[in-house]
Amino acid sequence: MPSEIRKILMITSEAVPFAKTGGLADAVSALSSQLGEMGHDVRIIMPRYYSIDRENMKKFPEPLGISLGYGEEWTALYESTLPGTNVPVYFIDHEGYYGREGVYGSQPDSAFPDNAERFNLLCRGAFQVCRVLGWIPDILHAHDWVAGPVPFYAQTIERHSEFSETASVLTIHNLGYQGQFGADKVSIFPVNG
Repeated sequence: MPSEIRKILMITSEAVPFAKTGGLADAVSALSSQLGEMGHDVRIIMPRYYSIDRENMKKFPEPLGISLGYGEEWTALYESTLPGTNVPVYFIDHEGYYGREGVYGSQPDSAFPDNAERFNLLCRGAFQVCRVLGWIPDILHAHDWVAGPVPFYAQTIERHSEFSETASVLTIHNLGYQGQFGADKVSIFPVNG
C-alpha cells in the first residue's frame, strides 16, 4: 500500500479494450490497473465512440451539461469498469462528436475536421464529470494532445474552484501526433468560464 492514497483521474482518448489505435490505449489501461492495485483511487474518462457498446454500461439518469467557450453542450454519461480491475471508466456520450466510425478520423491516417471541438468537449467534460460524481481528484493525468488542455484549464478557468488544490500532469506518449490546428480554433479553448 502507498503511504498516501491518491485520487487520480486519467483523461484519455483511448483505453483497452474500449478503443485502441496504438500504444496509448495499452499504456493508460496498464497504468490505471497498476495504480489501482497499489491502492490508489484511479478513474478513467474518455469519449464513448460509436464502436463502444453501451449495452452493459450504467447510464447516469441526468444529462451532463458541459460549458464550452461558445456555449454549452449536453451529453449522456455512462460508466463501466476496466476489465479485471475495480477501476471505473466514465464515457462522455455525444452523438454529434463521437457517434461516427473512427477515433481521430475515418481512416487510420486521417483526422476529423472538428477534432479540436471533439476533444475539447472531453477536456471540459472531465471537470464536470468530477462535479457530478462529487469526487475531486488529487491528480489530473492528461494523456497526449487530446487531453492537453486539461492542465491549462486547471490553471485558468478552474484555479479558484474545487480543483484549486488538484495537481495536473501531461504525458506525451507519441510526439509524432500533436493535434495541430489552425489559428481559427483558438477561440474554442476559453481562458475563463
